[in-house]
Amino acid sequence: MIRGDGTDVTPTGRKAQGLLALLGVAPEYRRPRTWIQDKLWSTQTSELGANSLRQELARLRRILGDSKECLVSEHGGLGLDPRKVRVRLDPAPGDWEMTGEPPEFVDGLDIVDPEFEEWVRDQRTAFRDRYEQLAPAVTEIRPAERPTEAPGAQPPSIAILPIDVLGDKEAGAVLATCLALDIISHLTRFRRLDVIAYATTSNFVVHGMTASEMGRRLGARYITQGTLLVTGGRMRLKFDLVEAESHRVLWSDTINAGCDEMLDVEAEMATACAAGVMVEIDQIERARVRARNPESLAAYELCIRGLDEILRVDPNGCLTAISYFNQAVSRERGYARALSGISRAHGFQWKYRWAEDLGAALDQAENFALLAVESDINDASANAGLGWVALYRREHDRSLEAYRRAMQLNPSDADILAEYADALKHNGSAPDSIPLFERAIRLNPYASDHYLKDLADAHFFCEDYETAIKTVHRMRRPHLSNRILAASYALVGDDAAARRTAEAIRRAFPDFSATEWLRSVPDRHPADTERFLEGLRRAGL
Repeated sequence: MIRGDGTDVTPTGRKAQGLLALLGVAPEYRRPRTWIQDKLWSTQTSELGANSLRQELARLRRILGDSKECLVSEHGGLGLDPRKVRVRLDPAPGDWEMTGEPPEFVDGLDIVDPEFEEWVRDQRTAFRDRYEQLAPAVTEIRPAERPTEAPGAQPPSIAILPIDVLGDKEAGAVLATCLALDIISHLTRFRRLDVIAYATTSNFVVHGMTASEMGRRLGARYITQGTLLVTGGRMRLKFDLVEAESHRVLWSDTINAGCDEMLDVEAEMATACAAGVMVEIDQIERARVRARNPESLAAYELCIRGLDEILRVDPNGCLTAISYFNQAVSRERGYARALSGISRAHGFQWKYRWAEDLGAALDQAENFALLAVESDINDASANAGLGWVALYRREHDRSLEAYRRAMQLNPSDADILAEYADALKHNGSAPDSIPLFERAIRLNPYASDHYLKDLADAHFFCEDYETAIKTVHRMRRPHLSNRILAASYALVGDDAAARRTAEAIRRAFPDFSATEWLRSVPDRHPADTERFLEGLRRAGL
């Protein structure tokens, strides 16, 4: 979508792109609201679907800015103003100069909704009949050339190739297809990744294209390849993440399982593969973006830089992060991920006592968390950000509700899973939090120190001090959990180890006060806080 001044205002959200496609090919560019809801949110109730449509429209209008009048909403319908918008359906010659054929209609737009998928298939058939080959739909507010983008300026995209089956092909064929579709379903929950439709990818595989050629034709930066062996009541999945251009394997995992309870096993395999792929892509994208000049970065890349700064956990890093997130919002108004990042940065300023006005910092954290959810109610990270703020406001029920919404929206996000477990722990449900922490560690080994620290905390809450000590020593940097370690040593009677650890805390924090530190720990039940305080006192703190 291109404004008259040549500015590309194509929204990055898949639902917003789907909405434009639905309107762009409609008679007089108009559709009833209920019809659009049924196509994009058919799996939601009517009330939730209407709310989701309102949120998407608000986000789209913010992105369009001064051109938002091209969207028309009246008499129960939505449309594009034909006086201000021109929709090009016929393929331009340049659309297939390189490949010999035009791109596919809404190529690479993967919206996991059966009604939308059926509508896309029908449209592709209609275009094939009209042109004897597929043609793209490009919406233009006024005729203009699409500006050249810097390499990597758009979020990364991935194509999930069909999984090859070895051994018992009859038993493995359906399972392999289900795995690929479920992996796609999980990956589409991550708003920072574009996932190419399975039907599109499968069609390219049938024509025998190489991975690099497929990546070029589909515009995919990454592809996945998998092999499923089913034999003798056992199955083994070998799954690789590959850089499409170089065909270099970036990440690989092998999962072995029995064929009993096959559906449950398949679901667990799909979740593990999707989480592993996303964790690895995040690491690669962070390294790529670090090497670039911040002035040339797109909105989603600025968010990557901002999150990098937050992970430093220092006051200057927080200020730099806020600057990056603000730049992202200025480039894409209403960008939920950036708004959520601003919220977390202000939250850290409150938590670590870096802000001059602590109350104002926590208020800012909540305000931006609410803005993020209002901007994109279906963004899992935005809902998790609201849960984090509610937790530290000691609004435990509100926090858990926000985290449960986030988990429903993206059950494969290890960070959200670990934060939900932490909220359960502080709510007095430490035994329930332990398996969730362990699952998060399996899904994202890169963040294991952060997760292990909170897992050790959960064992402490369960009065299993020996396991808390062992968990801390699994960390790459156990000194980050010296407070848990000192209290645990003291409560198991190892006074010498407790004193040594307490001395290390004093060297690092000469003014450390156990009472002051525990004021920011959001335990619902005072007995949990008192147990920690007793351990620290016995250690000499």
